[in-house]
Amino acid sequence: MHVIPIISTKGGEGKSTQAANLAGFLADAGLKTLLIDGDYAQPTASSIFALRYEAPAGLYELLMHTVDLNYPDKIISHTVIDNLDLIISNDPHEQLKTAMLHASDGRMRLRNVLQHPLFSSYEAIIVDSQGARSVMLELILLSATDSAVAVVKPILPDVREFFRGTVGILEELLPLACYGIKVPQVKILINCMDYFALSRETLAQLNNIISEGKYSEHTVDIHISLLNTQIYSLEIYKLGHRIGQPVHRLETHTDRSSLPAAQTMYELACELFPQWRARFDDFMVTSAKAVS
Repeated sequence: MHVIPIISTKGGEGKSTQAANLAGFLADAGLKTLLIDGDYAQPTASSIFALRYEAPAGLYELLMHTVDLNYPDKIISHTVIDNLDLIISNDPHEQLKTAMLHASDGRMRLRNVLQHPLFSSYEAIIVDSQGARSVMLELILLSATDSAVAVVKPILPDVREFFRGTVGILEELLPLACYGIKVPQVKILINCMDYFALSRETLAQLNNIISEGKYSEHTVDIHISLLNTQIYSLEIYKLGHRIGQPVHRLETHTDRSSLPAAQTMYELACELFPQWRARFDDFMVTSAKAVS
């Protein structure tokens, strides 16, 4: 089981869309995948893909320990995509934030609950999050098995918010090291990249700050890197969101200079899950034959 949170302390960066696209690609590549909608305020990931079956419980019951995990149908919803299950977000009154803030194990609640045998059957678990700095983002970050993906647009205010918000949270979680809990490494995914010089300049500045370790005074304990894969600002991602389809199914070839969506998601999956590259290769070959 490999748990990867998709995070940002700023709303509108595209976390839910890319969490769903990544989960959809992994599932189509044959990995048993679970998408957890951790955005308790605006549960977008819960509604991107249609459901074959919607469980009566969701994130609220999962974190409040009010559902029996020995009965998967109580908590696990099934999407129309084979191999892709979902835990919906169902906290419209935002009670979870207060409950987790005051619970003695609040920040560890998701990390601990994912140790239940129910979740060991999943090869990949993708956790979406709210674009805000809160205890909910902290508990999602700490659920990572190794790394988290921070979605950032190549816009200077968004980059500044990443350093102020996301890096700030990582620094606040460092004292947990005395309990043997390390903060995950963070891999930045540039979303909505374009062809303009300003975006390239912003990306170059971000790369310099990271490569020179200027993002924190605690670079020994906080590890941040920039993914090679970039998501370009393309209508295909909006279309996929609108019609409830992962983008790799919608665009396998293009005349643009940027990669087609299918190749982009393949490269992202390979970067995040290099241990399954052979499976992704086989999937891409099979998909290409099916199209031709």
